[in-house]
Amino acid sequence: MTVLAGRDDLTPAGADAEAVAGERHVAAEPLAVAGKRYAAFISYSRSARGAFAPAIQRGLQQLARPWHRRRALEVFRDTTGLAVTAELWPSIRSNLDRSAWFVLLASPESARSRWVGKEIGRWIEVKGPQTIMIVVTDGGCVWDEAAGDFDRAASTAVHPALHGAFGVEPRYLDMRWAHEDVHLTLRNASFRGAIAELAAPMHGLAKDELEGEDVRAQRRRVQVITGSVLAMAVLLVLSVVAGLIAVQQRDLAEVRRQDALSRQLAARSENLDDTDPVLSRLLAVAGWRIMQTPDAHAGLLNALANPSVGGFPGHSGKLNGAAFSPDGRSLATTGEDGTVRLWDPVTRRQLGQPLTGHSGPAQDVAFSPDGRSLATTGEDGTVRLWDPVTRRQLGQPLTGHSGAIYGVAFSPDGRTLASAGVDGSVRLWDPATRRGLGRPLGNPGPVYDVAFSPDGRTLATGGNDKVVRLWDAVTRRRLGRPLSGHTETVLRVAFSPDGKTLASAGDDGTVRLWDPVTHRQLGKALTGHTDNVIWEVRFSPDGRSLASVGGDGTVRLWDPATHRQLGEALTGHTDQARAMAFSPDGGTLASAGNDGMIRLWNPAVHRRLGRPLTGHTGPIRALTFSPDGRTLATAGDDKTVRLWDPVTREETAAPLTGHTDAVLGVAFSPDGRVLAGAGGDRTVLLWDAATGRRIGAPLTGHSGPVYDVAFGSGGRVLASAGADGTVRLWDVRTRRPLGQPLTGHTDTIWTVTFSPDGRTLATGGLDTTIRFWDAATGRRLGAPLTGHPGPVYDLAFSPDGRTLAGAGVDGTVRLWDVRTRRPLGQPLTGHTGTVLRVAFSRDGRLLASTGVDGTIRFWDPEAYRQIGRPMTGSGGSSLGVAFSPDGRTLATAGEDGAARLWGTATAADPVALLCATAGRTLTDAEWSLHLKDEPRRPVCP
Repeated sequence: MTVLAGRDDLTPAGADAEAVAGERHVAAEPLAVAGKRYAAFISYSRSARGAFAPAIQRGLQQLARPWHRRRALEVFRDTTGLAVTAELWPSIRSNLDRSAWFVLLASPESARSRWVGKEIGRWIEVKGPQTIMIVVTDGGCVWDEAAGDFDRAASTAVHPALHGAFGVEPRYLDMRWAHEDVHLTLRNASFRGAIAELAAPMHGLAKDELEGEDVRAQRRRVQVITGSVLAMAVLLVLSVVAGLIAVQQRDLAEVRRQDALSRQLAARSENLDDTDPVLSRLLAVAGWRIMQTPDAHAGLLNALANPSVGGFPGHSGKLNGAAFSPDGRSLATTGEDGTVRLWDPVTRRQLGQPLTGHSGPAQDVAFSPDGRSLATTGEDGTVRLWDPVTRRQLGQPLTGHSGAIYGVAFSPDGRTLASAGVDGSVRLWDPATRRGLGRPLGNPGPVYDVAFSPDGRTLATGGNDKVVRLWDAVTRRRLGRPLSGHTETVLRVAFSPDGKTLASAGDDGTVRLWDPVTHRQLGKALTGHTDNVIWEVRFSPDGRSLASVGGDGTVRLWDPATHRQLGEALTGHTDQARAMAFSPDGGTLASAGNDGMIRLWNPAVHRRLGRPLTGHTGPIRALTFSPDGRTLATAGDDKTVRLWDPVTREETAAPLTGHTDAVLGVAFSPDGRVLAGAGGDRTVLLWDAATGRRIGAPLTGHSGPVYDVAFGSGGRVLASAGADGTVRLWDVRTRRPLGQPLTGHTDTIWTVTFSPDGRTLATGGLDTTIRFWDAATGRRLGAPLTGHPGPVYDLAFSPDGRTLAGAGVDGTVRLWDVRTRRPLGQPLTGHTGTVLRVAFSRDGRLLASTGVDGTIRFWDPEAYRQIGRPMTGSGGSSLGVAFSPDGRTLATAGEDGAARLWGTATAADPVALLCATAGRTLTDAEWSLHLKDEPRRPVCP
């Protein structure tokens, strides 16, 4: 078939030159063979898009072209097919009559062209409007449903000759995007799809069938060409062709091998997460360096999200104690082998020879505040002081206890050393003179631990009598009544950095928090360890978290403010974990146990940042960060919107009020100046984010609760969605509706969001569908997306606008390609109930989701895999989630009325961070085992 490019820029003899200014035409060949029929006639204005029609021509010629023909469709174009003649219009009219389709390239220029008008008029007169294809290349094309015609004011691309021609809205192809794309070839997926739309009826095929035919035609061409080349090569230079084929096959085989190896290394890295986190990190980096596949990228993120930094063997037997030096450069441990050892926590190498002197197992260990001395205790009944630099014992052992000594602590000023023994006494020593200070503090039974308060005035002890006792460190008198609550021996005590809280742990499997002033227990006991023995408890340096280790071999982190566990237990020890210490900066947590291993952890991975943000008197339904990240807005059932400083975790202003029912959605304008709230009272309210003052009257129009709001068009437009199944667009400046409500959903709309470029609006709701709308015109874009078998509760665009994530009642997160509207990968599963919210990080590398199961989960949206372990402790169902603009903080909204902030495992350079935390590169043995066929190369510096 042949496409004739009929042109409005042809100037018949005697035509008014002014009427066709800018539309000159030079023709070269006879117009057509008499009687020849054409697939289509293309009408357009040359002055509108000089390169566009040739691109359409080339696309139609090449799409689905059989291998044995030069073109799929013979396209006739002006500079190659029209002769200079005085009777151009009769020739054009003749070819119009012989064409099957009329393709109009609609633009403001063509709408003003009288020759385009003549061609349209002739076509409708002879063939009617049914076979007209409209391709909008510029300007507007808006259908007025009420008038049953094009909107004459808004449709700047529509020629007047088309007004009144159609009874119903015709289908037209929107190619205005082509102005932004200089690559108008079939290699451009968008352009290829548009050509397929045009060519399909010309070939008498559906679009999908035509694209399939094109693929088959290409394959046949490749097969024929390859066959011809091979045949000629065999005849001419058989050896050369054979070599080329061998090279190609070798290269293809190498690519496939590297791809398989990269994926294999990523899988091995994940399998080694708990047992050998250092090797896990190195294999993840190695897989990425070999080939940067989505699986390799997921492997990097997964390794980065693993809180375990590494493990290394310590003593020849069980380990009993651990302590970091004040500068964090060394870690001291004690063990059943009677030695004290110093380690470099970065390289995990032992510093010098072991410190020996105890005649039996060494128990507790503590550095002096200035780091110049180290104190250890042992079952030999002695306290020993050491110089950690020279690794020599300082003077004679401190003796006086009549049995094993299990606890030791320096006072904050370093002038006093306390030790606790099974003889029931606590002894105080002058570490400078190594002499006892006064009489021992007596206890009814064995004492296992001792701790000074941060101000040095109070001493806490725990022992076999199941209570915690407080003493005046100066007068050595007991302070008040004992702290009782434990049902078994108290093994460890620790003060918080501010001295306001005292923690204790013991044989009853609980950790308890106390007010050292009132001697009262704070809240409920912390439970979770599956073994009755908790050997150690320590506060982080900032006091925001509390760590414990126990007989179940796990390390657990707690929020001392809410008494809830932070995340999953840290596992890796194969036997009881007995000792633990935080580095001075809080960036590393060391644990040691009966398995003889020292393990290092990064407690900041997915760690809650400080206490919850409390103030709402009911569930928080939505939250969002301001564009600059300095403010977090939360909205809830108490009818208020509250503003918080995410650093201080304090409210920055009085609650924003005005809604008479729950506030269900909240959004900042792009400049951060305006805050919008969606209410169960059927209204939308606007506030000045700086002053907290209401802006104008409520926006009304919805006939039911409003569930979500979103700003678009640079903050000039606000979209709202609600229970009435409509989306309404508002002019933010005038606070008036923009056009009619957007209808199409058959039930409640839960979520509305704009694409990053502001051109598209996505909505989801109770009718299980996701719908797209043109943000400028309000027109529905294509068919609804389906996939979730139940309601869609939330939607989020990726930062590049190419991916849409949906959260559903089926417990899955689903991803779609925004351009093709097709699902991406398999649904992301893991939540055990409805997924309520989803959010992309700013760089698009992470996707976070929350749900009724109370977990927060992270996903790699490219590899369609969960990253790391889920976070828990969100106070029941997690009803909202938002990333800070810098991607380092995640905020969640709780059913308990509190918002929480979490650190996230994102990094601009995950490879560098993984190498830094691994502290080494692959050994020769590891390389031989995991990459034996690869040439040796650096994985980490």
